[in-house]
Amino acid sequence: MTEKYTVFLIGLFVFVPIATVIIRFDKRFLNLVFVALVFGTTQPESLFGLPVDINFLSREWYRGTARGIQISYLDFLALLLYFGSLSYRSKERDMFIKPQIYKYLMLFFIWSLFTVILISDPKIFGFFELSKIARGIFIFMAVSVFLRSPEHLRLFLYALLMIAFFEISVALIDRYFYGIHRVQATLPHPNSLSMYLLQILPFMISAWFAHDVSPTIRNLCALASILISGGVILTISRTGFAAMLIIAFLSIVLNTYGRWTSRNVGVLFLAVIIGLLMVAKSWDSLSSRFVNYTFKNEYLSDEDGRGSYFRKGLPALYENPIFGVGLNNWSYWISNKYAEQAGYESYTYPSTKDPPKDLNRQQAPAHNLYLITAVELGFIGFILLMALFWKCLRIASIGMFSGRGELSDRIRIGALLSLIGLLMQSVTEWEFRQTSLFFFGLICMAVSAYTYSDFKKVSKVE
Repeated sequence: MTEKYTVFLIGLFVFVPIATVIIRFDKRFLNLVFVALVFGTTQPESLFGLPVDINFLSREWYRGTARGIQISYLDFLALLLYFGSLSYRSKERDMFIKPQIYKYLMLFFIWSLFTVILISDPKIFGFFELSKIARGIFIFMAVSVFLRSPEHLRLFLYALLMIAFFEISVALIDRYFYGIHRVQATLPHPNSLSMYLLQILPFMISAWFAHDVSPTIRNLCALASILISGGVILTISRTGFAAMLIIAFLSIVLNTYGRWTSRNVGVLFLAVIIGLLMVAKSWDSLSSRFVNYTFKNEYLSDEDGRGSYFRKGLPALYENPIFGVGLNNWSYWISNKYAEQAGYESYTYPSTKDPPKDLNRQQAPAHNLYLITAVELGFIGFILLMALFWKCLRIASIGMFSGRGELSDRIRIGALLSLIGLLMQSVTEWEFRQTSLFFFGLICMAVSAYTYSDFKKVSKVE
């Protein structure tokens, strides 16, 4: 642990100042920092197997969505990106305007902070999650400050290509070399990988239709789209698979709307053929997951399935409709009170300092982002989160059919469908609150906000 703190201090007081000086002399280094930040969301806690994070007040035994106040190399990269970008904006007299999404993020953070300080009991788990939200907002701001030209969107696209090929390579090795049935690559769980890939897929498909992208990059995007679809299938995620089909279809339809050329029809036909071949190749694994699934067994039976989260969580929401039980306190209060009320066996937490005797038997986070948000933050917190998502959807959908066909427009369509895919899979998962997905989601929101401002600027000029 002492070594990790030493590395942290060296990074903060040596690496960051030196890198800042380098950025002042060479702007290209700032571009590398941005790409590294986006790519780093695949491994926020350990980089190629090496631990690159520090947890203060760690509670590794807690089954929540955050288990400590974490600092990692991504925070250093965000610092460099933010202050380096501000220095160049001041030199170039390029005024930075905070994106409209920013105030929705801040409202959600302020409400979360209010409930943790004044309402939550215990408070420590809430501060864990709050620290992650604050880090995510800072990354959002750093990316927002950095983005100021179409070339930066190309860097974002290159980073996504790197992520796609890297994650799929790891997934294929896991599946066909190590024999892992449900792959997760560098993410914490197969469903996490599914959601992550689902957010990247529409960007790859949309970029293929951009007329100002080189043929080489377009071909790489097409290949990445195929590999990502295969990666989602290898996770054997039921919701992820269904969402992938819908998102892929919408991506093609929205990008070809009003432009049904023979080339676009051929692309659609080829996509269908490739999709059918991949499904046929993995049919045994997929069918085993889907055949055994019924809505009644999953949600209406007394089994400890996804429906049980509602039976455990709704009494908590009924008793705490306005403020909730506290941010990141689902596991604590469901384990200590509400699971037993709902008729489920539960193992309580004896305290917030000492691990329970029976580890990993306490209640896990609800497999539904909307339910866990409402129970922890009340209806007000739920409404604020929905307002944030709605604003992001609205911004990404403006100018969708402008007809320009440039990368900026395609990226905005990709951002819209990326968020839709996230919202779809969040019906059965809480993974958006994992560090990787949360940071990447906020980066996508920042990119979407930039493409919106770029569209408004071009429209005003025209």
